[in-house]
Order: sequence, then C-alpha cells, then structure tokens
Amino acid sequence: MIKAVRITDSNTSFGAKSESKKEEDNESKILPNTLRTRIAQKIDKTQSAFTEYPIKGFRGDVNSDFYEFLSMGIVPYLAGSAMFMAMFNLVTKHLNLKSQKLAVNGKKMALGVILYGLFKTLSADLVTRPVYWGTGVDIELPYTNVYYPLPTQPGKDANIYPLRQQRKVYDSREFFRKDLIQNDPDYGVKYYDKIAKKIGLGDDLNDSVTETTPIIQSIISTTKTAKSLSTYAWAGVGVGLAAQNSWTDLFDAISNRKRHIAKPGEGFFTKIGARLKNAGTNFVDISKTFGKSFVKAFKTLWTGEKGTSGFMKHAGKAWMLLTAALTIGSTANVIYKARHMGKLANKDIIDDNKESTVI
Repeated sequence: MIKAVRITDSNTSFGAKSESKKEEDNESKILPNTLRTRIAQKIDKTQSAFTEYPIKGFRGDVNSDFYEFLSMGIVPYLAGSAMFMAMFNLVTKHLNLKSQKLAVNGKKMALGVILYGLFKTLSADLVTRPVYWGTGVDIELPYTNVYYPLPTQPGKDANIYPLRQQRKVYDSREFFRKDLIQNDPDYGVKYYDKIAKKIGLGDDLNDSVTETTPIIQSIISTTKTAKSLSTYAWAGVGVGLAAQNSWTDLFDAISNRKRHIAKPGEGFFTKIGARLKNAGTNFVDISKTFGKSFVKAFKTLWTGEKGTSGFMKHAGKAWMLLTAALTIGSTANVIYKARHMGKLANKDIIDDNKESTVI
C-alpha cells in the first residue's frame, strides 16, 4: 500500500532558508517593471529552459508543469536561428570567387535574424506603455513566483526547497494575480482605484477590485492581441532593414577589426593588455559603423534603392507606414474600448419624464 505524503506529515521536512537571504525572498513578490528586471528574468528563464526543464521533463518529474513546457519554446527558437545564421556563413570560405557575393547575402540573413529578434522584443513597449498610461494596467508587470514543489520522497527524505519561476502578473486573463497586487504595499487597493479613475468608472467606489476586474480582463485580451500584431510587424521592419545594401561598411569593419599578433618572447600580461586595448577600440569603431549603417539602411528602406521603381521603390515605405498605423490604431483601440466599458458601467442617467433609471 502506498502512503500519500502530506505537507502536514510530521516526518516531512522543508529545506532550511538561507541566512544570507531576507525572509521576503521566500515569498512571491511583484518586481519593478524596468529593462534591468526584464533582462534578468529573460536570462534566468532561458538558462532554465536549456539546462533544468528538459532534464526534469525527460525524467518524468512530478513537478514538471506547463510553465516549464512553454518556457522551453525558446530553445528551438534560438537554436534554429543559430543554425540559419551558420548555414549561410560557415561555407563562405569554400566558395569560389564568382560565388563570394553570396557571402554578403549570408551576412545580411544573419543580421536579419538578429534585427528580427531585437525589433520584436523592443517594440512591445510601443503598445504596452501607452496602454499603461491610458488605463493604468501594466500588462508587462513582472513578479517572481515562489512555490514549494510536491515531495518526491516519503517521510524525512522529503526535504522540500522553494523554487522560483519568472512570470508576469497578467499571464492569465481569468486568474491574474490579484492577491499579489492587493498585498503589495506599493500597489494595494489604490492600484485599482487609479485604474477605475483612468477608465472612467469614477472615484470612491465601494469595491474597485470587483468593478474593475472585467474591464482589466478585456484590457489583457486586447493588449496581447495588439502587441502580437504590432511586434511581428516591427520584426518585419527589422528584416527589411537588414536586406539593404547599406551594411557593407559594417561587415568590412568586422572583417578588418584590429587583431593582436604576438611577438616572440612577448609576456602574457602584455598580450592580454594589447588584446583588451584592441577589443575596446574595435567595439567603439564597430558601434559607430553600426549606427551609421543603420541610419543609411533606414533611409534606403524608406526611399527605395537607387534604380528601383514602382512597387519595389515604395514597398519599404508602405510597410513602415502600415506598421506604425497598426501599432497606433491597435493601441488606441485598447484604450478606447477600456474607457468605453468604464463609462457604460458608470452610466446612470435619470429620465425625469418616465421616473426611471436607464442604464
């Protein structure tokens, strides 16, 4: 007979908390929505997706969950991108002189993969920040989810240590983390009061949490849709920029970067110093060249390559205008819909002739 392991079992022990960490580090908490936080969360999540979650999945760990499965989606994304970039560049040295021009196309494709990812990631703020300013709902609000996994051993061997997941408060439409918002001293009920005021529900509500919830859920859905459409459109702009012929100077700067050639009898620290100096110089030079090439590529995408006409001349401009219109329009729709719902919920018009209330 198998005995179920209960958390209340007196034989079940929990891992000791580290003395170097504060007590609140062992509880789920909202994090500041800054670039630093988002980068740290992305690095932590990516590292776990490559090293921790696959091992747990293959072992059939009882604590493997859907969050970990979704997190591992970054693995084929990054691995596929790396393979795509390598496929067009590693064979360059084996090409004959007539085919060397393909090398430039390979570098453009590699740059396209990089700009695709950058534009898709960075452009999310073009939707989420205006939505936050217009409604008070920060759809990207991050938090660290601290939880205790199920014990994998019975009795005294069930030593349970807290685990952490990098999540967002509004990951779920139906079950967003109200508890964290209400219990956080920097947010609390005043957070919902602020939302209610911004979307037109009014002030001094009896229960701003309950009254704003359905509108917040609508904001979650519409914002995620708007963000998805907008970011993929901006990713297309990134690919379009990479396809321009203005990047030749950048590729040349990378190929002709300074390299240190060690001299006979040269000391170890002299080599390191020279290489560090070259690395700094190369970084500055390549960064400046990248900026100049980016500006040229942007102008070329907008005006069209010299010698082109018709659709090809205006295709880049059309896509950029469409992307900007899609971003502005979809974001405005989110804010308008939220405020419209707020006004309808707050509408209380008295018809004196009929002596009734029309809602």
